[in-house]
Amino acid sequence: MSTDSPSLPDFLEERLQEESPEGRSSLGAVWGLLGGADAPATEEADPDAAWDALTEAHPELDAPPANGTPAGTAPQTEQTEAAPKSRRRQRPARRSRRAHSWRVAMGLAVATLVLAGGLWLWRQPVTITAPPGQQRTAALPDGSTAHLNSGTTLTYRRGFQSWPFVAAARRAVELGGEAFFEVEDGDRPFRIETASAEVAVTGTRFNVRARSGNARPEHADRDDARSAAPRSAAPTAATEVTLIEGRVEVAARTRPERRVVLSEPGTRSQVAGPDAAPTPPERAAPKYALAWRNGGFAAQARPLTSVLQDLERRFDATLRLHDSVEEARAPVSLYYPEAPDLETILHDLCTARNLNYRPTSRGFELFAAPAGR
Repeated sequence: MSTDSPSLPDFLEERLQEESPEGRSSLGAVWGLLGGADAPATEEADPDAAWDALTEAHPELDAPPANGTPAGTAPQTEQTEAAPKSRRRQRPARRSRRAHSWRVAMGLAVATLVLAGGLWLWRQPVTITAPPGQQRTAALPDGSTAHLNSGTTLTYRRGFQSWPFVAAARRAVELGGEAFFEVEDGDRPFRIETASAEVAVTGTRFNVRARSGNARPEHADRDDARSAAPRSAAPTAATEVTLIEGRVEVAARTRPERRVVLSEPGTRSQVAGPDAAPTPPERAAPKYALAWRNGGFAAQARPLTSVLQDLERRFDATLRLHDSVEEARAPVSLYYPEAPDLETILHDLCTARNLNYRPTSRGFELFAAPAGR
């Protein structure tokens, strides 16, 4: 048996590189004492099992070295190189916090846009329309009611409020056409604005007619209009108010100091234009103003062109005057308490004015009757 210390196997040499020379010498002596140098190598040799057996017999071999580095760990240079990797792993956490802040900011921005859009939509006026050939009834926010005749538009602020949950100083509506109002009493005035007038009330029932070209002959300029269409008629934009009960004030829209008071049922006043003074109260037959409420039709001393415009709206038809018709703005009076058909009205109208009518592709045309009829 040789007295030389047996050399350590390669797998022990690799594991003992971190040990001090004295430690390696001691381990070599231990290896010699165990007789490992003379043990034949076999293919079934298991280095890990041998190391486990060695450390079980000598636990001090597996204890941490004096420098505090755990046994079997990588060299210090590897830990130094791994340190930046640990720092890089912390960066996604900072990016996550930054992304969360951006998500919060974007959420607040979206909520602000939604709120602003909703407020803008809320501020858009409510519009109710009765198209030609139809009538509508509108229940207003304060409990008042507006009955709309054919070809009429009514607009007002939502809830009669300036802002959500903030009441406006007055209950105001805008009217284009004809409507019958039943206004509830309230501590805020109720005001109707048309193209030419303002009507102020508290609680009352009345009819408002605001049609282009509806002025009575004594307030209208004579012309040679041949078509009943509103775009061809004189745009007088007159407003006529007929009181049924209560009290109303009628004024020019641009001259509010020009006003009259209607306090007696069956009186009316007319404003011919936005800066025209209202006519003094005069007696009127309410049946003419209210015939349309019962499905009837009426016109009192109204120009022929204006009557034909009303018929167009009422029956959703096109009526045209032939060039042979003279005095197109001569006054006409008609009264039908119940619902008539269009041809019945045209027949009576042509009989009274010595006219004829014939159908067209879209409605009817009125023309002068031959001489000697």
